[in-house]
Amino acid sequence: MKKIIIQDIIIPALFASYIFLLSKVILFKFGHIDITFLLEQLQSNLQNPTNMKDRLLLFGNFIPFNEIVNTVQNRTNHNIFNLLGNIALFIPIGIFLPLFIGKGYINLKRVCCISFIVSLCFEISQAVFNIGIFDVDDLLLNPFGGMLGYALFKFFGIKSKNHQVLL
Repeated sequence: MKKIIIQDIIIPALFASYIFLLSKVILFKFGHIDITFLLEQLQSNLQNPTNMKDRLLLFGNFIPFNEIVNTVQNRTNHNIFNLLGNIALFIPIGIFLPLFIGKGYINLKRVCCISFIVSLCFEISQAVFNIGIFDVDDLLLNPFGGMLGYALFKFFGIKSKNHQVLL
């Protein structure tokens, strides 16, 4: 009974909470979620898509490793926090996926792909809603975080779906 509660209630609830907090951190930078503001931003971009394109071209980073190299060359607390934060934010995905979906289905390649897709959704959302800056380096760092989480999951031998959960 305890195993069923953990596997069928607690882990999905924790995963949903993690996705909510991830959305809040990435899209709203720890601020409050304002649906009205999002709808206004979306409507503005739909009425004038050039705004979104101009903002992407002006502020977006489409050159792989550009911001990563910049961070290494110009180490500031903000840059280091941003780089490590992009990795750390996705570590839980690598841990939750095998727990939530099942270890037999999830492997390192799938964790990388799912992390990439989730990251891409966030990057596109930032562009569409004008609430952040598109950065291709995030599409590299976030999946690395997911894979690191999966490696930790495997290293610590956490049992997943249909097995005892050792937390």
